[in-house]
Amino acid sequence: MLKIQIEDNSPFKEAAQDVLSYIDSHGLCFENDLLLKVGQKIVLELSDDSITPLDFEIDLFRDKLLWRLAHSGKNSEAVCRAVIGKTVKPLVFDATAGLGRESIILQSAGCQVYMFERNPVIWLLLKSAMTQAENNIEILSSLKNGLPHLTSLGSVAEQLKRGEKLPEPDVIYYDPMFPQRTKSALVKKDMRVFHEIVGFDQDTTEYANYLLTVAKHHLVVKRPANEPPLELNLRRSSFVDGKACRFDCYFCGN
Repeated sequence: MLKIQIEDNSPFKEAAQDVLSYIDSHGLCFENDLLLKVGQKIVLELSDDSITPLDFEIDLFRDKLLWRLAHSGKNSEAVCRAVIGKTVKPLVFDATAGLGRESIILQSAGCQVYMFERNPVIWLLLKSAMTQAENNIEILSSLKNGLPHLTSLGSVAEQLKRGEKLPEPDVIYYDPMFPQRTKSALVKKDMRVFHEIVGFDQDTTEYANYLLTVAKHHLVVKRPANEPPLELNLRRSSFVDGKACRFDCYFCGN
């Protein structure tokens, strides 16, 4: 069960109320007890302290990511090579923004990134993290291409269906949640919490086929390195090896 504790003076009060309405209208249920504490920032409290003994929040700019942004670029990051390819400053939809890190990396590499998230808990945590980043002058001054844009709550399909004014994406990046075969893959606290909240996508192939109709140039699908490509309406055109994962590219030319 999800509970949301909202402080009256919270800058996220309206967003939290929208999340409650979204959960109700979509009939969403959460297997585990979750408490979202909505104040000057948003943190998540889980009842299962085997996952994390502390409140959880999304931190977009930890030291490790800042180091990557300072020392890497579009040629050294596999996700950038797959998404950017031969395009120039593409407009990119990150269809599953999640913890936001790959959106930040793509934006830093010269893409114009729009972040989408359909899980209401993750979206609210991400909104809090983006707001903190926007108000951090030190972080903003270190970003040569600024921050990506977090869209309203909901998937690409949901937002287009309800008439949101969105630009046409040159490229769509899709990182579906896939079942983990071993518990060793869930060591990192952030990902353990993420899996606990989001679970695993059941509509991966169907949704990837939909995204193929939206992207102007190509779709990139992140896959485990040892898994075959998705069987989509288009055959995979190419791929970029990311060691533990693989980035499959589908050139659709819409």
